[in-house]
Amino acid sequence: MKKFLTFVKKEILQIRADRFMLRFLIAAPLLQLLVLGFSLNQETRNVTTVVCDLNRTQLSRQIIDGIRTNDRFKIIEETTDYEELEQSLRRWKAVVGLYIPPDFSQTIQKEGTGTITVLLDAVNGNEALTAYGYIHRIVTEKSLSLVPVRIRTAYLSGGGIITADYHYWYNPELRNESYMVPGVAVLIITVTTLMMGASSLVREKETGTLDQLLVMPLSKFEIIAGKLLPFFIYACAELSVLLFLSGVIFKIQFAGSLLLLYGAVLLYLFTTLGLGLYISVIAGTQQQALFIAWFFMIFMILLSGFLMPIDNMPHWLQYITLLNPMRYMMTCIREIYLKATPLQQLLRQLLPLGSLGGGMLAAGTAVFSRKTHS
Repeated sequence: MKKFLTFVKKEILQIRADRFMLRFLIAAPLLQLLVLGFSLNQETRNVTTVVCDLNRTQLSRQIIDGIRTNDRFKIIEETTDYEELEQSLRRWKAVVGLYIPPDFSQTIQKEGTGTITVLLDAVNGNEALTAYGYIHRIVTEKSLSLVPVRIRTAYLSGGGIITADYHYWYNPELRNESYMVPGVAVLIITVTTLMMGASSLVREKETGTLDQLLVMPLSKFEIIAGKLLPFFIYACAELSVLLFLSGVIFKIQFAGSLLLLYGAVLLYLFTTLGLGLYISVIAGTQQQALFIAWFFMIFMILLSGFLMPIDNMPHWLQYITLLNPMRYMMTCIREIYLKATPLQQLLRQLLPLGSLGGGMLAAGTAVFSRKTHS
């Protein structure tokens, strides 16, 4: 027992002696609790909505006001053009499109029935289904409060019906696999490349072979490229296998361009491998490198929209997600995979992804050059 306690004491002293790890072990849980406590929110809130009201009556205005004052929705645009309503969903400006026909209130007044159309981007099936439920409830409550008593009585007795017709786009069966599997593919290549990148150079330092690499007739850029290129090839091969299995096992049909998808993956791997390189240079041991990589990975995953919609997060946290390359890649793979979104509509994701990738790879290369010169 005494030997065991002595061994435990030695381990504790070893942790205390490593000041970097000690500070990290104290600061990391506090920071993770602060950020993740706000980000882990599975409620459906702030669903972006576009409204096309061609009825323009007291009833239609009451319905729109009911949606606007409900924190489950965020009306970003009102239009009088149905084509523009559809385009907002195709360009993923909005998740919900609400169309109120010109004769909506008149039909209810005369016949006791009326229908509005709800278009939903159902890539995230759970969000679309929940949003439709709230829309239907708001429409029903507002309509019943303004229609004549005879119609309200008929509705309550099962006679007259006020309905919200719905159309689920891109994922009509609301299969959760269609939303999650492409995200899981991004998650897997992130874990693989970040972990391998983080341990690549630090392993050379621990084994004492880094100095041998530096005296080889290769430039520092060639050394870095030689270290990272195999990881890139491996990640692309891994993604290919994942795409094949998603079709065979989960029956998810790939709708977009493979060339565009692999182009986006290339930009994304610049960020993960660049971050891995940076971690590998600053870390003293493989243990430190893997711990730091896991620390960053937690934030990347939970602030990417993989599990929780970014719109559910506080505004200050939404701004932080703009620095997360996984956020852009998660959007790209779902858009290409399920919607066949073209290049011009993905530029809002690809441009910041490329900027973050180039910046991160340059930072890792600069730190490596500085460390090897000192």
